[in-house]
Amino acid sequence: MDKLKAAKILLTSAGFETSAIRNAFLELIGKQPEDIRVLFIPTAAIFAEAIKVLPKCMDDLLKSNIPAENIQVFDLHRALSFEELSTFDAVYFTGGSPTYLMERINKTGFNIPLNKFVNNGGVYVGVSAGSYVAAGNFPNSLGYLKATLSVHVDIGTAIGIFENETVAHIDLTDKNAVMIHNGVYKII
Repeated sequence: MDKLKAAKILLTSAGFETSAIRNAFLELIGKQPEDIRVLFIPTAAIFAEAIKVLPKCMDDLLKSNIPAENIQVFDLHRALSFEELSTFDAVYFTGGSPTYLMERINKTGFNIPLNKFVNNGGVYVGVSAGSYVAAGNFPNSLGYLKATLSVHVDIGTAIGIFENETVAHIDLTDKNAVMIHNGVYKII
């Protein structure tokens, strides 16, 4: 199966900055918020500015009415098995250093169960660095989005639907996101 046919991916610059982005996240999961389980990965936050934003990222999930006890923090100190990962509905990667995050994903072998998770309909959420590693920004990236990505820009790529192979680069403002669902790519 083409991994992008089953993919449910939300790549953001700054998280759930708008109700449209939050609603897209909830739509991708397709469950009541109180039943959603999220694996929260702050691994990229290795410098002060990124660490300061971690509470805002956690707040994205809490403001989506996901109970705190349904959110597990995991710092990629080891790989999770697919069986462990499949107990969650979504994986939420925060911002920080995309290079460090990509290194940890590949070094721990987390890319293998993560790809299987996404292939089986698990939701991938990226914020800033978490979005970079899912896009085509690195030769060893996860490659869910073939285009390269820039985040935190003033003028974003026009809102609309596109095919993955037709766009080489996407610019996301803090109020935009790229949603991939059922093989359809949409900038919201």
